Amino acid sequence: MNSQFKNTSGFSILIAISVIGILLIIVTSLSITYIRESKLSRYSYNDVLVKSNAEWMFEYAMLKVKNHKDGFQDQVFNSEKDGELLKLWTPRSTWLQWEYSISASSTGHTFVLSGSEHLVVPLFVSSWSASLWVSSLSPMYHTGVMNTTNLNIFGLSGLSWAIVAQNGWESLAINGVGDIFPAKTGIIRIKKSQCYDDLDGWPISCAGITGWDEELLFSYDKTMNIGDFLTTYTDPYFVVYNPSNSPIDINMSATSPFSLPTMTFTTRASKWDSSQIFQFNEDKSKYYDALKYGIYNTSP
Repeated sequence: MNSQFKNTSGFSILIAISVIGILLIIVTSLSITYIRESKLSRYSYNDVLVKSNAEWMFEYAMLKVKNHKDGFQDQVFNSEKDGELLKLWTPRSTWLQWEYSISASSTGHTFVLSGSEHLVVPLFVSSWSASLWVSSLSPMYHTGVMNTTNLNIFGLSGLSWAIVAQNGWESLAINGVGDIFPAKTGIIRIKKSQCYDDLDGWPISCAGITGWDEELLFSYDKTMNIGDFLTTYTDPYFVVYNPSNSPIDINMSATSPFSLPTMTFTTRASKWDSSQIFQFNEDKSKYYDALKYGIYNTSP
């Protein structure tokens, strides 16, 4: 009788241990599954968080670019004023990091000009980005510019070039051949008109001439150095054409920056193992096409 009881008791213990083991396996599996799903949920939330934040910065950077002239550039981190505008205040957004950079100007750059191609470079930048990396600049509409100073361009041996600019409502250009430096002189063709009274032939204002008065149109050339030209006229663009079939390296440098034909801005957001990067490049050369069809005066 005692032996049968012992066998029954031992079997019950084995059954209990097996049940506990199975329950432990189930509970452990559920715990592992729960932890894995929790991690996946956290990763998914962080992925959505960093992607949304990177997109916000992308849109904000585009707003700034749209509201400023060529050459505007900026750099913003989450700890700066502009970064505070994009800050999320939810508990899950803790440790979120974000930044963006807009690169659109330089004080030194080498351009590779392919054969039978034009190079057009704006010799000014938005006055809101007068220095190369000024952070937290205003997103409001602003069209002020600052011309490039102390310009040097090398690699132009034998090439004719023009710098096109605005003189009030009129456009004009200074032309020359070869490398450029501040004291380098070029030729400006000035267009003028003079009006004369139909009775006595005395000069009169062209604003009040009648059908019987006479208007004389003429032009003349004057020389001017590049440094003075860039400080006198607004919105200057450097234009050069490579008539050969071989590429040419053109090296530009200046004391204050000039705009780059290609603008790049990059946005980054990250939180722990999740990160998102957006990069946008815009080649503005197509906007400068009209400047390629000017008249080059190659006279020495």
